[in-house]
Amino acid sequence: MRGRVLSAPAPVSLLALAQFLSQFGDSLFQIAFLWLLLDLTGSKSVTGLAATVSYLPPLVLGLAAGVLVDRWDRRRVLIGADLARAALLGVLALLWGLRVLTAPWLVSAAFGMATAAVMFNPSRDSLLPEIVEVGALTRANAWVQSSQQLAFLIGPLAASLIIDQRGIGAVFPAGIALFGGSMALLVAMPARAGAAGGGAAGSKAEDAAPTDPRLRPHAILAELGTGLRELWRIPPLPFLYLLTALDNLFIMGASVLGLVVLVRETIGGTAADYALAEATYGVGMVAGSLVVVRWGARWASGTLLLVGITLDGLTYLPLLACRSMTTLIPTLLVHSFAIPLITVPRATILQRIVPPHLTGRAFALLSVVVFGVTALSCGLAGVAMDHVTAPVLFAVAGALGGVTGIVGFLSPRLRRL
Repeated sequence: MRGRVLSAPAPVSLLALAQFLSQFGDSLFQIAFLWLLLDLTGSKSVTGLAATVSYLPPLVLGLAAGVLVDRWDRRRVLIGADLARAALLGVLALLWGLRVLTAPWLVSAAFGMATAAVMFNPSRDSLLPEIVEVGALTRANAWVQSSQQLAFLIGPLAASLIIDQRGIGAVFPAGIALFGGSMALLVAMPARAGAAGGGAAGSKAEDAAPTDPRLRPHAILAELGTGLRELWRIPPLPFLYLLTALDNLFIMGASVLGLVVLVRETIGGTAADYALAEATYGVGMVAGSLVVVRWGARWASGTLLLVGITLDGLTYLPLLACRSMTTLIPTLLVHSFAIPLITVPRATILQRIVPPHLTGRAFALLSVVVFGVTALSCGLAGVAMDHVTAPVLFAVAGALGGVTGIVGFLSPRLRRL
């Protein structure tokens, strides 16, 4: 029998809408963050280093966050993460209004935003198996991630409009409103959704899931060690995490820092042009997610993942010749189409093969790999672009990323998942 969403679609719909608003707010902040950093510092290498610092929370705190996600009510964790980000944007809005916003304040806020995301992302992904049958996970992941990708589309477009009409400082109050809307939707979710060990998937592991929500550092460390050992023994998880690390090491520095330099210096564009380029990512990712919704279940999740990683790299190669927005936009559109071919099947694989009482730690480890390696990649990209142009960076990154996906096909076990 085909999988279906349990207990009517309301919880999944609320989660998807909350994810949309939360990512919308995050997208607005990211546009303002990198552009303001370049304005305030005037240095690509300093901006790259600052971006690296802002990505450190997943590396430093991510694994402990996974233990807490497996302990706590996941719905409440999502609400708390949104509340924290709204408060940080409130501080930035005040500093901007007083004309005292500096690079250290901006980087500190970005560090806090990333810390909140460390809790939000694994909670969201761990919550889905509690409200969706196993057979419907690929489609449910695709819908939730489609809402995220739609925010990637609308967020930069909205940022472009806000910046043009009201100035870059107006991004901060807009983000506060969006995080507030996400909190309201999460509050409206049934209270039982998100309780550790509950729901469709969690009921299978009630005895294994920790139920004591109190913070005991020694217990957190013990659970973390136990969880990592259990995850290590689940094939082919170690290889999956390795491929993810390599793909992000090669690709993300160009994606995060290389793009803003490409638009600003190689093309000579404006902040609105940069926002348009970021919005193009959203168009491609929404299209890719909808394709996965419609046809993704016909493919083995592992094969779909490896195709996505390969395309993630190879589709950057045409940017070597990019000198205008008319070349950049269609290239980014094709590139971004491949991204859901990575994110959707990867989440589905983890939800299927990881026991429910370990899903928080599994997704937290994924966040550590993704964001931690992204921090390293941004730092390396900033240093590299003091010596090479952004188009050259994209070409080298694309070639290495494509090779990573091809190497992944050497694992029959991963291909068949």
